[in-house]
Amino acid sequence: MGENLTPEDALRHIGDVERRTRRPARTTGLILLVMGFANIPYWLVMALGPDWSKYAAMVSWFIMTIFIVVLGHRWSQQAQDREVNRVNRPTGPVTIITLVMTGLMVVGTFLLPEHPGAGWIALVVALTVCTSLPMFYGAWRILRAHSEQERI
Repeated sequence: MGENLTPEDALRHIGDVERRTRRPARTTGLILLVMGFANIPYWLVMALGPDWSKYAAMVSWFIMTIFIVVLGHRWSQQAQDREVNRVNRPTGPVTIITLVMTGLMVVGTFLLPEHPGAGWIALVVALTVCTSLPMFYGAWRILRAHSEQERI
């Protein structure tokens, strides 16, 4: 293979290898994006929904978490990407802020009155959107870096 390889074939082969190694990074970014969007209705249901919807939300979140942990961990381990490593750090800003916001939402659901008024509902909606911002930020960083690398 080495003797018959033209410069064009070598460049094409290098491009194919680069695309295969970056594909897991893009998938990791998309997983974060999906989690960010799924996080909003989950917390709204958990804070404001009736009891039956809370159980349905817990089961669906549990299934999605298992799916994302298994598939996401597999893809992120395959991703040899600086941004994925930065976002996936256990002490990174995405992880820490997500944990803090999740803690606020858990505490907030216990402090919420049984029949919340408009002010409480607005606060819950704002906090719910804030819980997704770290995931959106991580997805943006990874997907932006991925698209910049594709343009090069």
